[in-house]
Amino acid sequence: MGSQPLSKPAGRRLGLVVALAVEAKALGLPASPMGKVHSCTGGHLAVLSGMGPEAAAEAGRALLAAGAEALLSVGTAGALRGDLQAGDLCIPRKILWREAAYSADEALASHFLAQHPQARREDLLSLAQMLVDRQSKTAYAQQALAVDMESGALAALAKAEGVPFLALRVIVDSVDAVVPDAVRFGVDAVGTPRLPGFLWQLLRRPQDLPRLLRLGGQMQRAAATLRQLRSEWESGELRCGH
Repeated sequence: MGSQPLSKPAGRRLGLVVALAVEAKALGLPASPMGKVHSCTGGHLAVLSGMGPEAAAEAGRALLAAGAEALLSVGTAGALRGDLQAGDLCIPRKILWREAAYSADEALASHFLAQHPQARREDLLSLAQMLVDRQSKTAYAQQALAVDMESGALAALAKAEGVPFLALRVIVDSVDAVVPDAVRFGVDAVGTPRLPGFLWQLLRRPQDLPRLLRLGGQMQRAAATLRQLRSEWESGELRCGH
């Protein structure tokens, strides 16, 4: 990665877990099949896990079995505070999950912060369910900066297995964004629309179309940040599936 190639970040063989196909594509990682361990240059590994803590933990176990020496949770997150915008990068100090707090590995964090000193470093909350509106998000604003569904389970697994862990999360939905029902109920495990269900939800709630378009724009901004990470990774020879 730039002046600090990803060939040996903190001397570790990385195992990357990415939940969504759109995130994987932006990062230059294989967007299918779900659950398969892909080999990358530099000896690193990656898995498209699908959404949720159980899927993330399963992917983490597969990566460790394949030889990963550190786990990275990479993808998007929802803002819990109003000073975060789509595209902002978060490298949290701690992951809050099921009444516990898991510290990020500072050697790994320092490696990425050298290239992204503007990244936010406050805590990340991990939940098993999606927060879909401002009311549900602001209820957690005193606890953490942002929220996702995968990092907590991975952080817990990493601690149990005695390996370093880090989350790299890019904000997608701002605190006032409402997640439309078409996204909540009309996509598959990796976030790809299931067209009959997706269209049915839009027909049922046509008032959600502006929200869907706004969320799409926010995802484009988040993907741009992920593509920036990709360009840095590829300059440090982290490529998967090529």
